[in-house]
Amino acid sequence: MKLQKKQNFMSRVGGAEEQEIIDLQSYYKITLLDDYKHFLKSFGFCAWFGDYICGLPEESFRFKKSLSVYNKTNYFIDFYKEHELQAVSKRGVIINKYDGGGYYFLFSKESGRAGEVGLFLTETYGQEVSKFKSFTDYLSFLVTGTPDPDPVDVDYDKIIDIIED
Repeated sequence: MKLQKKQNFMSRVGGAEEQEIIDLQSYYKITLLDDYKHFLKSFGFCAWFGDYICGLPEESFRFKKSLSVYNKTNYFIDFYKEHELQAVSKRGVIINKYDGGGYYFLFSKESGRAGEVGLFLTETYGQEVSKFKSFTDYLSFLVTGTPDPDPVDVDYDKIIDIIED
């Protein structure tokens, strides 16, 4: 698999346990789509030189805080609330941060966008700027550079209103 050939690739040996995935869904009151659940079962999480995908690292893992889907999702929920940015949706989880300021959000089955991965930026006050049709497309983009994300219309009037308030 191309992912495992990335420089300094690491993942959880044996992947995440089924009960851990059930607990994750229960904690956020969501249902994850099969492609991300399969990723969690196979890898738990993954990281390589230059990028990563959050998931369920083992308790003793040295970088657990950085690569845990719980930690990343809860961090951005709190950060966006504290800085009065558009709230993080409750219908999914954050699977990666955007180095320019923001996060990649995986929508759950309960959302009207089940399985999509959206990029939400702090510079647009938490609005989405692009999206992938699925977690699989997002993973493919990280590994191979294709497919490109689809742009999303940003409501710049909303940004001006926030700035002026």
